[in-house]
Amino acid sequence: MLLLDLDGFKPVNDTYGHAAGDEVLQAVAGRIRAQVRADDTVARLGGDEFAIVAPRATARSLAASGVAARIDLALQERHLIHGELVAVGASVGFHLAAADDVDPLQRADEAMYEVKRRRQADR
Repeated sequence: MLLLDLDGFKPVNDTYGHAAGDEVLQAVAGRIRAQVRADDTVARLGGDEFAIVAPRATARSLAASGVAARIDLALQERHLIHGELVAVGASVGFHLAAADDVDPLQRADEAMYEVKRRRQADR
């Protein structure tokens, strides 16, 4: 399971309005979908959070494919909003769930926030 939270999305809604924010969310969903396999599921959880369920993923396949890095790169492309290019990135975390895993979403959420903390510390 991969979980991502958009970085820099709130200012889009605040500056350009919710209709522009909705357009960005749709574009983000398309960009994410373009980076995963056909049998993976992409879902918006709410607000600016998305989840990807990759049932056939293994630690080796996630590392080899670099899916988190590909999603990150795809989301770095700026969005054209009211004639201005606006950047919206994402922090992406993932967790490989075992059959007895109680809450893989919580673990992916923890991994995503760790990525977010590292990014903020690097700034």
